[in-house]
Amino acid sequence: MPDVNYGNLPFEEAIDYFAQKGYAFSPASWRDVWQKAHARAFTVARVTAMDVLADIREAVEKGLKDGISLGEFKKGLRKQLERKGWFAPTGEESLVELPDGTVRKRLTAWRLNLIYTQNLQTAYSVGRYKQQQDVKSRRPWWQYMSRLLPTTREEHAAHHGVVRHADHPFWNTWYPPNGFLCKCYVKTLSSRQMEARGLEEQKRGTDQKPDDGWRYNPGKAGLEAWKPDMRGYDPEARKLLQEDVG
Repeated sequence: MPDVNYGNLPFEEAIDYFAQKGYAFSPASWRDVWQKAHARAFTVARVTAMDVLADIREAVEKGLKDGISLGEFKKGLRKQLERKGWFAPTGEESLVELPDGTVRKRLTAWRLNLIYTQNLQTAYSVGRYKQQQDVKSRRPWWQYMSRLLPTTREEHAAHHGVVRHADHPFWNTWYPPNGFLCKCYVKTLSSRQMEARGLEEQKRGTDQKPDDGWRYNPGKAGLEAWKPDMRGYDPEARKLLQEDVG
């Protein structure tokens, strides 16, 4: 996915993945729910009211299903958050002290932008990863692609155009998104395309690391989280379920 296109038709794999996520609170910062834990739970840093977290999740899921724009997402959700005291009007500080003495960090337009973009990019990443696994026998080569924008991080741009096998350990830590608002993506290639384009496989790894908190494979983590936890089933039921989900 070169970029999140909010006007696209619904991406069923991404929708199905996002729909099965649970909830998790991250009261102190985004680091409270770390890396792979995001694959199983929806969270918004420092949002500690379940009804507000549910409102945000519902809006993100609607955006994923309906392909609404970022502007539409923010307009609809902002009214709900303002009514519940969780949005900072323009010109006001995000931090506010409540009557009981607790301090609340309210959301801002910038935070809503980040929440929507990052959740859609990650859900699309899981869907793409699933598709790429399905065709890996025919298209076993993966090419890292960066948008090469002025805002692109040097560490991300350094891998642009590099091809590695789908099973290379590189993808365990460098499968996009590799940071907040990262726009990198992965293309799949057949052996015939590799030859026709004069591309060569890179077998070496790299000492470079993605952004803090993104040093894992969101696509793989999401695909694993997508599968049911079968430990609570009796052996016969577990066998049938395993056959069903492959």
